[in-house]
Amino acid sequence: MELVRQLTGLSVSHLRQFRDDDSYVDRLSHRYTTTLCVVFAILVTTKQYAGDPIDCWVPAQFKQSYESYTDSYCWIANTYYIPIDQDLPDDELGRRNKDILYYQWVPFILLFQAFLFYFPRIVWRTLNVKSGLDLVNLVDAAIKYEQVEQFESRERIMSYLIINIERYIAARAQLTRRRFERPLYCFRKFLRLFLFCSNRHYGNYLVVVYFIVKLMWLVNALAQLFLLNAFLGNDYYLFGFEVIEKLFKNQRWTENRHFPKVTYCDFKIREIGINHFYTVQCVLRINLFNEVIFIIQWFWLISISAATIYDFLLWLYYCAVPREKVHFIKRHLGIMSAYNPHDEKQQAREFVLHYLKDDGVFVCRLLAINASDLVVTEIINELWKRYKTRSYNFRDNRDTFPNGGDNKPHTTTQQKIITTKIPPPPPLPPLPSFRTTTTMGEKTDPTAKDTDV
Repeated sequence: MELVRQLTGLSVSHLRQFRDDDSYVDRLSHRYTTTLCVVFAILVTTKQYAGDPIDCWVPAQFKQSYESYTDSYCWIANTYYIPIDQDLPDDELGRRNKDILYYQWVPFILLFQAFLFYFPRIVWRTLNVKSGLDLVNLVDAAIKYEQVEQFESRERIMSYLIINIERYIAARAQLTRRRFERPLYCFRKFLRLFLFCSNRHYGNYLVVVYFIVKLMWLVNALAQLFLLNAFLGNDYYLFGFEVIEKLFKNQRWTENRHFPKVTYCDFKIREIGINHFYTVQCVLRINLFNEVIFIIQWFWLISISAATIYDFLLWLYYCAVPREKVHFIKRHLGIMSAYNPHDEKQQAREFVLHYLKDDGVFVCRLLAINASDLVVTEIINELWKRYKTRSYNFRDNRDTFPNGGDNKPHTTTQQKIITTKIPPPPPLPPLPSFRTTTTMGEKTDPTAKDTDV
């Protein structure tokens, strides 16, 4: 039992050697497919340079050095394939049209495939960092939050997650406050609705970049079938169906037009001014490996294409349907007691569609896939509490300062009460005239004139 526990502790989920910020299907493309192509390239390269990839049947008068020369020449100069039940063409052009041109370049083809599968990953990491939100560090922090046991450490990690997400939302809100002219605003709204235009102040920057990258993976998986057909020839995109047909019909594998094992090679040898022309039959041992490798490649590419199409449509449903976004957030809010579905239903919808928006929900889904639903539940509930607090403070400020202090016309009932015209106070009595003031006990005649000299 102790050995089982030690082996369990060595799993990838515990070691966390890879930093993830995408879905499982994406990792099938950029991680496992790339690794598979590199391993195949190493295997074929070892066979080519450390083994004997070709062996030709030479005339009896050939010495050992002639035989080695023939093998080397036919490996470099290409061989051609003619079925054993057909006659060899008499003209050289007819033979050269049957040349096999790929077997020397198989390692480079596999490495190029690995690069094409990893390139969308480079694009995704480059563009999502420019949004101001490092998804890899967020996923690592969420996983670390599950593993630590100290309360203070968990609080610091949760604070880091919340601060980064809120900072991204606040930066987007600052851009949203900028007012556009009416024609330009309508044009941008049209692009957003009908062309899925992306920008950070729209709140869907990460979503659009992610879908572009997923489309790159999908096109890459499908296009590589036809790319391999261009390199290998002989209708490689139908190769898998032929393999299935042979399996059901119990046919032999000795002769295969895609990866023939027995080929022919023409060469000339000049001896004392006389050119000797030879045609030899060769065995391409390397095609035993190539055939197995590209059978696996064909079925793997078909599987990756189907999985990528399914994942693309699934994420499109998650990110484009408002009802699904609201349902995802409400489901996590309902796990804890911070959400009242009867009184806060509309406020929760505003929280999803107008505060978190597409990018906020997308980040929560990525964290749920790569970390755990429990961590995402705590993050969403903490964001929800802060959102409600700020919403209430904003309402209180509006009650105290209608319209936020701007010059816009007042529309609410309370604002109408505040702005109602108050009747002016009664006028004050007139101040007594200095000339009519008298001292105590004296009488003054109002018609009297000054007689001071």
